[in-house]
Amino acid sequence: MAERPRKILICSCEDTIPLDVTRVERACRGADVVRGRQLCRAELDRVRDAAAGGQAIVVACTQEAPLFGEQSHETAMTFVNIRETAGWSKDSKAAGPKIAALIAAASEAAPDVPVVTLTSEGSTLLYGKDERVVEAARLLKDHLRVTVLVGEDDAVSPPSATEFPLLKGTIRTASGHLGAFKLRVDSYAAPAPSSRDRLNFAAPRDDVEL
Repeated sequence: MAERPRKILICSCEDTIPLDVTRVERACRGADVVRGRQLCRAELDRVRDAAAGGQAIVVACTQEAPLFGEQSHETAMTFVNIRETAGWSKDSKAAGPKIAALIAAASEAAPDVPVVTLTSEGSTLLYGKDERVVEAARLLKDHLRVTVLVGEDDAVSPPSATEFPLLKGTIRTASGHLGAFKLRVDSYAAPAPSSRDRLNFAAPRDDVEL
């Protein structure tokens, strides 16, 4: 799990947002809540000091997020908009609970995101209908090793030159993940080299792995 922020900086934006620090502290138990009036200008040092600790922090301002992010590249910062979404609304005087809820939600530790390492070998399979998938393959063939798989009843004209494998078949199942797919194909067949007006295929086979 990602680190739960230990420090929360909330700004009244030059006293245009009514802030209830006590309510925020109750919603974010254990966090050090720092109230500011102009964190992006006169009080920017307070942001630098908070970031100097190296621990994750929440800053209740999105407008100046680029500026705040420049104060430390080693500190994880989360930004939350309490101004347009609550403090500047027509109900701003009663927006304390909403402001506290927005900040509390931003302060929740985010779960770790699983990562899959992909290694591209420059190969791709295009599965589609008729001449459209063949045309797509022609656009990609100079960049990737392309294989085309068309449905068993699709009418495809024989190419003037064999630039990439052009096969017939119906995908039954796909397993694996991006970069490492395995396909089981039924009605799989290669085209006859003597095809003239349209591709003719050899006798089909089922349960072929690609």
